Amino acid sequence: MPKTDDKQRLLLGVMLAVAVWGSTLALGAFLFGPDLTTGQVTFAPSPVRGGIVLGFVAFFVGGWALLLRGRRGK
Repeated sequence: MPKTDDKQRLLLGVMLAVAVWGSTLALGAFLFGPDLTTGQVTFAPSPVRGGIVLGFVAFFVGGWALLLRGRRGK
């Protein structure tokens, strides 16, 4: 059985990986979007698209961290 420190380090690594993945996804959503005339993806920066994706990722990772913090207190 892994030690508690190893488990916490692994969980932190997974959470950081999800945050980095979500940030990269938000950057892509910010920089590129659909061109309605051609139906292709094109360079079309949109802070709203990127902000929505980043907000949902931050909400997910932040909620996960709060749940883990509450669990650690028991």
